[in-house]
Amino acid sequence: MQKTIIIREETMPDNEIKDKQAEATKPAPKPERKPQPPQAENEKPRNKLGLVEILMFLLLAGVVFIFIFGMQQQKRDKELELAMQQKVEELKPIFMDIAKSAKEYKANDPFGDWPLTVDELNIDTTNLKTEEYAFEWLDSGTVVLTTTEKFGKEGVKISYDVEGDSYSIEDPDAGSRPQIKENWFNQ
Repeated sequence: MQKTIIIREETMPDNEIKDKQAEATKPAPKPERKPQPPQAENEKPRNKLGLVEILMFLLLAGVVFIFIFGMQQQKRDKELELAMQQKVEELKPIFMDIAKSAKEYKANDPFGDWPLTVDELNIDTTNLKTEEYAFEWLDSGTVVLTTTEKFGKEGVKISYDVEGDSYSIEDPDAGSRPQIKENWFNQ
């Protein structure tokens, strides 16, 4: 028994081939859009703000407040500190004049004692007591300057030990600004 396979070949006419190729390359039809309802003249399209956009806006506003106001406060504090430093540096020559006169007094004193008051020293006393500060002499050989409110900070005591040639500062409210720093005297 033999099997026979018959192959049959059909051919299409040329115009049918071209029609099939044209159908295959046609673009798909576009879906129709729904017509939008007409808008009233006063009505504008609304843009919705999401939670993320609102949070980003608040975060940006917070950063601006922190940096801008913080920098302005820091600038004011720096200006106050520079003004205070200038005032303190202007007082340093008065400390030196008092110390020089006190050393001369002690050298000329028959017992080698320090003067009892500033009035015993050979200096001009007009600069020793003003609206901003007051100098006083302690018999232990120390010059003490006490500031007033007009100086910029009330109640600060700056002491200069004549023998030891050293300064010390007593600030009753050390946490508030402006602060007087000891390194201003060592310059």
